[in-house]
Amino acid sequence: MIDETDLDLIAALQTAPRASFDVLARVLGSSARTVTRRYTRLVDDGAMRVICEIDWSLLAEGMPATVWIGAEPGRAPKVAQALAARADTPFVSLASGAADVFCMLHGPTRADTTRSLTTELPAMSGVRTIRTEWMLRHLTSTAAWRLPRLTPDQIAALAGQETTPSAARPSGTPLSGLERDTVAVLRDDARTPFSTIARTLGITESRARRTVAALLQSGLLRPRVEVDPRDLGYAVEAVLGIGCRPGAVKRLAASLADHPATRFLALTAAASVFTYGGVFRDEEHLADFLTGGFGGSEEVTSLECSLQLEVLKRYWTTRP
Repeated sequence: MIDETDLDLIAALQTAPRASFDVLARVLGSSARTVTRRYTRLVDDGAMRVICEIDWSLLAEGMPATVWIGAEPGRAPKVAQALAARADTPFVSLASGAADVFCMLHGPTRADTTRSLTTELPAMSGVRTIRTEWMLRHLTSTAAWRLPRLTPDQIAALAGQETTPSAARPSGTPLSGLERDTVAVLRDDARTPFSTIARTLGITESRARRTVAALLQSGLLRPRVEVDPRDLGYAVEAVLGIGCRPGAVKRLAASLADHPATRFLALTAAASVFTYGGVFRDEEHLADFLTGGFGGSEEVTSLECSLQLEVLKRYWTTRP
């Protein structure tokens, strides 16, 4: 069970994923021993992970596609399980609304993604219909989402513990061998100490520190807390297709990106300008959002909502 103290710790880690236990304890008014024990329990129980979200440019060629699948009656769970077992699906869920199964698909190359969408997925047992929408631009991600639990003073105290992206790497610049190895170490545990990174890669601790700092400053790595929103009190998770006039895209994008319910937002090459992912306390909370509960809602020309009934795979990891 995740209690109130655990929620405070998760909120602090969302703000500063790599902060030391001493710093977290001081900000939360607890002891380092208590914070360490609670963190270890959450991780060991599988309730939380602190991972590094990797920029899409390092994972595959081009942008991912969102796929809305209509399944034959009674076959949706099997279709979702088959999709979750694929190496090119970062997210898979059972859904209601626009489709029975929703997933994101991102192959190593554009050709791989195209082949999967046009040949492999249509041939899957139980698949009846497929609708594909290609993403054009990633506007915000789960790494930026926060639990609204910390005070302004607590947030300020943690702000200095994290490296803020400040030096975007020129597009197409390849990673060095050391950078690739560092990404591999941090991907599943963003809190890996510099000493462990140095020992694992056979380099000095100061070099490990410089390499990690450069990757974080470039924005290619974004440490984040991975936890099921339902465990945090958000019972409803939804994916929306949102349309608007071309002249309103920038204003609406800024408003949606700043909304506290937003966990994912992308520009999409489809009838809907945006693909939006958000979490809500309950159906009433979602209803408030859909009926004008965000700035710029008067600019919306179309709205399609799908509830995520069960998430089978989240950020490339299949859920137990």
